[in-house]
Amino acid sequence: MSTNDLYKQFQQVFEQYYNPLCKYAFSFIKDKEICEDIVQDVFARIWETRRDIVIAEGVKFYLFTAVRNNCLTYLRKEQRLPVYSLTEMDMEDTWPAAGVEISCGDAVNYKALLSQGIDQLPPKCREVFLLSHLGDLSNQQVADNLGISIKTVNNQLWKALKFLKTFAKNIP
Repeated sequence: MSTNDLYKQFQQVFEQYYNPLCKYAFSFIKDKEICEDIVQDVFARIWETRRDIVIAEGVKFYLFTAVRNNCLTYLRKEQRLPVYSLTEMDMEDTWPAAGVEISCGDAVNYKALLSQGIDQLPPKCREVFLLSHLGDLSNQQVADNLGISIKTVNNQLWKALKFLKTFAKNIP
């Protein structure tokens, strides 16, 4: 494959996964700029050293794993714990869906509601849920990525969905 074809493939992968990867990184690090830096670093490293991964079938799995690992490394290096809930003030600076009010008269903003519910999930449960739904990975891929059994993935997803349904029902 020529360098030009490889670049086009890389550009397509970048455009397809950049936003979902930033949102995934945001689940660990509640700072939009740092999340973007982490995702850009992953793509830069791929372009510099692992160009062949762009045409591989498992590129999505590789990208989400690399972003997760880089987020955990960042948190360890900064000696900070991940922030799991946002104040209303912080929500104004976050991703577009989270900055919108949950209810506006009779209308309900389901994206903001979902974002708020996801923020309240336990850390491992949220990670499994985000990999499965935002990362669009299969349960087996999530299990392989996190080094857990597929049964644990299924249980965590069940808990997450049960919690989110309960959370949504309790919103006035």
